[in-house]
Amino acid sequence: MAVGMSPSLLSLIRFRFSVTVAASLGFILVGYNKFPFELPIMNSVSERLIFTIRCQLFGALTILMGIHGVGKIHGVGKIRGMSDAASDPVYGNGEHLVYLPKRILQNTVEQFVFHFIGQLALCTYLSPEAMKLIPVLVALFVIARIIFKITYQIDAMLRIYGSMSTFIPTVGVYGYCLYCFLTQ
Repeated sequence: MAVGMSPSLLSLIRFRFSVTVAASLGFILVGYNKFPFELPIMNSVSERLIFTIRCQLFGALTILMGIHGVGKIHGVGKIRGMSDAASDPVYGNGEHLVYLPKRILQNTVEQFVFHFIGQLALCTYLSPEAMKLIPVLVALFVIARIIFKITYQIDAMLRIYGSMSTFIPTVGVYGYCLYCFLTQ
């Protein structure tokens, strides 16, 4: 048992983790099999890389969402704009006001970097027909990041679905790419 965790808390975390894995896998399988769009023909690796990079724009919007949560964008402030103490981070007297949004933004940037790199590698191994997996993974990433942001603001223990729904598929992508690299 983990240090400091009660058996009931550990059981709850395992349950949430199991639900997350099942929901993410279900989303990927349904999304892949019921993908509603016609993809362009991508016979070369460079065409698949370009398509993948273009899809990442949607995932990067989650970073913009995080930045908006912390500070000002084009004069429209969220926390920093509503508080004199938080509007000037040089003096540090209002950093407690932006602590949680900064944590959300930092985690989103970290997850996006791993997600992005993994998908760049993945698209080099996928067949042109299997490229519909890229937008499905991006959609899961965006939805999971939104859920992460909302649930983290409610209660830190609720964030596991959003966090794991971005992390687990990325680990799966890395595992698949590593397998392909070693066997091809």
